[in-house]
Amino acid sequence: MEDIQNKKGDFDFKIDKVGVENIQHPFYIKKKDGNVIETIATYSMAVSLEKYFKGINMSRLPIILSELYTDKWYMKDYKNDTKFILNRICNKLESQDSCLNINFKYFLPKNAPVSQIQGLMPYECNIEGTLNKEKNNFDMILTVEIPITTLCPCSKAISEYSAHNQRGYVVVSIRYNDEIYIEDLISMVEENGSCELYPILKRVDEKYVTEKAYENPRFVEDIVRLVAKKLYEDDKITWFKISSHHQESIHPHDAYAVIEITK
Repeated sequence: MEDIQNKKGDFDFKIDKVGVENIQHPFYIKKKDGNVIETIATYSMAVSLEKYFKGINMSRLPIILSELYTDKWYMKDYKNDTKFILNRICNKLESQDSCLNINFKYFLPKNAPVSQIQGLMPYECNIEGTLNKEKNNFDMILTVEIPITTLCPCSKAISEYSAHNQRGYVVVSIRYNDEIYIEDLISMVEENGSCELYPILKRVDEKYVTEKAYENPRFVEDIVRLVAKKLYEDDKITWFKISSHHQESIHPHDAYAVIEITK
């Protein structure tokens, strides 16, 4: 059969990225405690294309995922395993560079603070990697979104009783030089909110989280500064970007703050 995409020609431009996106596929990842989470990930995979080629053999990209699934492969070292897939993309498509994006929900068991009823708490995660074999250049960014509760310090200070709350979404992106786990980033954020979120709450738990938030008021500015301090003090982290986005309960707009630091 005629292979159209492998035809050579005098085309105008090199293409920086060409591939497939929004592929949903099973994804297995090792937790800090050694157990493996089974979840669903959305993948984007791409390579560059020289100007003298018409196209890439695109079907080879989802084939890579099918081979990993057949081999019962799971991610245990975020950086090395991301590089492993990027190398596989390069080899399969005979390219010197590759890009990979994996977006997935990371489920952790979490007990309610008083009743201790356990549920599963989902955290949105993303792994973004690039590889250039010719320049021996590899880069990976790990991103985790952690939901929290915040209580407005101003509302508490000026009100005779009560204060308004917000749902905050803290997004932490890092580059790092040693082993780190998603759980580490979650802990850094949750311990600095007005209160954590829990998947299941009974009345005794609702009392606890309401009172805890009231005793720990936080502005959006407080959140990014407190978390940034934790990230800055961790020698494994070489670059980070921390943003917090708070859904206001008494305003028609939201509040946000961002800190980005290269160490």
